[in-house]
Amino acid sequence: MAVETSRKGSPVEGEHAAGSPDESRRPAGALEQRVAERTAALEAALRVRDEFLSVASHELRTPLTSLRLYVDGLVHSAGLGALEPSDVPRRLARVQDQCRRLDRLIATLLDVSLLSTQRPVLDLEEVDLGQLVRHTVERMEEDVRRAGCDLCLRAPLGIVGAWDRTRVEQVFTNLLTNALRHAAGTAIEVALREEGQAVLLWVKDGGAGISPEDQERLFQRFSRLDSRRPGFGLGLWISRQLVELHGGTLSVTSTPGQGACFTVRLPLPAPAPPPSP
Repeated sequence: MAVETSRKGSPVEGEHAAGSPDESRRPAGALEQRVAERTAALEAALRVRDEFLSVASHELRTPLTSLRLYVDGLVHSAGLGALEPSDVPRRLARVQDQCRRLDRLIATLLDVSLLSTQRPVLDLEEVDLGQLVRHTVERMEEDVRRAGCDLCLRAPLGIVGAWDRTRVEQVFTNLLTNALRHAAGTAIEVALREEGQAVLLWVKDGGAGISPEDQERLFQRFSRLDSRRPGFGLGLWISRQLVELHGGTLSVTSTPGQGACFTVRLPLPAPAPPPSP
């Protein structure tokens, strides 16, 4: 019989040095469970990766195919001497549209890589948020027209904070693009107001709305509520990451059948103390 000495020096009989059978099985079972959990997590990650690569290849191929067709058509018409000078601007505008689309897709992929591997450094500067919102809406007027949306804009000037102009514009562009894509033909409200030491910017649409369970996963990476629609499922995830880098929040409120409202809350600088007498 094996004899083991306890920590106090007294002999302990009837126990093997390796422990009882139950004790030896428990660690092995726990290890197997951890291995199974990690394997399941890895398999899920690989499925997400494969789905993303499939979507990405499709999304990138679509503008590339259109771009090639437009350019081939230009070359063919020019070769036949059938390219009217008055027709060139229109046809080149189509080429530019597809180039811009490709640029946006590639920028999205780069943002995902950056946000997944490191914390981006914000280029903070004094920004009038009302002016930024107005300029972005003007830039997207053609997109609004194509979507058949009536847009109501309430963005007063003079709401100034220290933000990264490019990143904040990217967030607002993503939110407005999302509304135009999922709520085409409805009224869209874009509004801006101060609330205490923060500024609220919201984009509200009159679309189909979002169910509570879908709202939970809306801001997850690669989440696509409708696989039939174009996109990587990354715009809202990127937007929330960028807003949180500014110390703010991005949230959604929605009732199915009654549209959705996405709200950005950004901190404003504290008021300067009064001058000393």
